[in-house]
Amino acid sequence: MGRRQTYGLAGRIGTAMVVVSLTTIALACVLSYFRFEETFTSLAVQRLQLTAQEVARVLQAGLDLGLPVESQETIPDVLRQQLADHGDVASITIGSCEGQVLFHEGLRAGDGRDVIGRVFKPSWSSRDADRLSVGLRVSDALGGCAAGVVISRTAEPLRLAMASVARRYAVFGAAAGAATLLAIIAAALLFSQTRPTITRIDDDLDDLLDGEEAREGADFPAVAAGQQWEAELAEAYVAARPTLVRIARQHQQVSS
Repeated sequence: MGRRQTYGLAGRIGTAMVVVSLTTIALACVLSYFRFEETFTSLAVQRLQLTAQEVARVLQAGLDLGLPVESQETIPDVLRQQLADHGDVASITIGSCEGQVLFHEGLRAGDGRDVIGRVFKPSWSSRDADRLSVGLRVSDALGGCAAGVVISRTAEPLRLAMASVARRYAVFGAAAGAATLLAIIAAALLFSQTRPTITRIDDDLDDLLDGEEAREGADFPAVAAGQQWEAELAEAYVAARPTLVRIARQHQQVSS
């Protein structure tokens, strides 16, 4: 195999290694990003659910005393206190099972859309471009629906957090890709250095294939210390060379 062919083969193998390595790094970063987003969103939902449970306990205590939800006058103070204690909460809405808003505190007045059709579920969560919301049903003494609690937070902090994480993954992926590329180039340069013994064997085989006068033996450069495999390779080639010479001469006779 000629040196040009050797370099071409090394280039193709190196290119394949670079493509596979960079693709693997990119996929790892993307999958890690989505996994982080899922975990981060799940934690945010759990945090809102804890707040909803605190409000639901207050409502349940009033129901146990025989007070309908709409008659519990302390609820507005409770909602304001929850907003003050939890800075990540944007709004809290309490609605009837028919979808009517009974109490609301926060950035925007509720219109009942977060309650209609959902208070019959024990709990739920939703996320859109503007906000992340969770809902919790409050049951009466008979287990029926008494009210629904909806806790919302704006989605902007989530977007900012995920944008920061995306930048970090992009920087990490670029650094890992650059390091991998440099490592592959270094390995290619290291392993592309043909040993003198292999070069001599390759040149001798080319001479035989080209029909040049075959000598009785082949001389090889001195083997460097610690490269015993080169000496064994040269010894094996010298032993096999007479057979190769005979085959080469037979081939020349048939061709002529």
